Amino acid sequence: MISKSKWIGFIFFIFLFSCDENGKKDSTGNNNDEGHHNESVIGKVLPDWEEGYLDIHAINTGRGESTLFIFPDGTTMLIDAAGSLISPTAEIPPPPQKPNVNVSPGLTITNYTKYFIKTASNKLNYIMLSHFHPDHMGSYDTGLPLNPLGSFRMGGVTEVGTNIAFDKIIDRGYPDYNFPTDMTSNPLIANYIKFIEWAKNAYGATAEKFLVGKVDQIVLKQNPIEYPNFQIRNIVANGKVWKGTGTEIINTLPEGEDLLRADPPENILSIGLVLSYGEFDYFTAGDLQYNGRSTYSWKDMESPVANVVTSVDVMKANHHGTANCNGEELLKSLKPNVVVAHTWRDVHPNPETLGRIYGAQSSTQVFTTNMTLDNRQRLGANLSKIKSTQGHIVVRVKPDGGEYSIYILDDSNQSYKVTQVFGPYKST
Repeated sequence: MISKSKWIGFIFFIFLFSCDENGKKDSTGNNNDEGHHNESVIGKVLPDWEEGYLDIHAINTGRGESTLFIFPDGTTMLIDAAGSLISPTAEIPPPPQKPNVNVSPGLTITNYTKYFIKTASNKLNYIMLSHFHPDHMGSYDTGLPLNPLGSFRMGGVTEVGTNIAFDKIIDRGYPDYNFPTDMTSNPLIANYIKFIEWAKNAYGATAEKFLVGKVDQIVLKQNPIEYPNFQIRNIVANGKVWKGTGTEIINTLPEGEDLLRADPPENILSIGLVLSYGEFDYFTAGDLQYNGRSTYSWKDMESPVANVVTSVDVMKANHHGTANCNGEELLKSLKPNVVVAHTWRDVHPNPETLGRIYGAQSSTQVFTTNMTLDNRQRLGANLSKIKSTQGHIVVRVKPDGGEYSIYILDDSNQSYKVTQVFGPYKST
């Protein structure tokens, strides 16, 4: 028979062990109990946004990238609206389309956005395109449906904007779309321009070029006085980078024929910004990369950005986490506690890129929207470190920005039920 004193000692040991496991924090000060405090929502629809919270939704269509923001006062913004028409049998294949092939990416984004903005607004205050690629803005094809009133094809952003009213659209090229060369003869851009003109008449919408260095282009529209600790700083676009103070910018690209001869890739022209809410900071920059820097040093657009940004809590992985992006310089500056990767090809995320992320900070937690079977086999031991590999990813920041949690939502249907919860994490 076990003595009474031994029973007491055994119970005390179990108590200490339980406290340690449930309250365990990593080197960043984050609680990594992976949903212990939020597990009651698993299997249920994600609760609606509420005043004071900041929501950042990585919407998964399996065909590119789209991020919905609901700011603390209910202002809404959509960055990108995926709509690649890639074949499932492409040489570098995509994952299955979500929720299924019968729902277009644009409609998936529309339905998701309408559902989650309902407690904040009945429209989008801002739509922004990080750059002009189909996996970020949608594709163009004569087989896509026509808008009956606008004479443009609906796919990606043009489909979302047809179905959800918006106030302003921001991109890197308005109004001329001529940098680095004229883009207006490109059917994708020509169709997009028709859409903008239609939206001006249909909604009274406005369009603007992204202004690097500014903090007053994307602002709270409902109740800004209530949230003085909220700000969005425009960091980079078209090779221009904020200098780190005031609104001064520098141009990192050569000019004229020198630029054109080198054929600058669209990705390095991506828009990038930092969103701050109290102690919480978030970085996003489209498909920014450093590919080709061994030949032309200016093709590395990450390093100039690394010189002016500081640590963030959450980083959207550049260029879906593929090769030749998310370099050591940028990761050293950002030191993200969480990386959200909008993965949608068989090479996302790249093994070396993932290694750099963990090498910069071993405690970084990575979340991906998709993961193909072939890529799982390439990632080796780092695969087991990834916290979640399938679903919509929601970063929900509590009022005042001091703490946030991450929710994974089922992307196989449009019920938006929670499958996993991580956190809460302390903003740093």
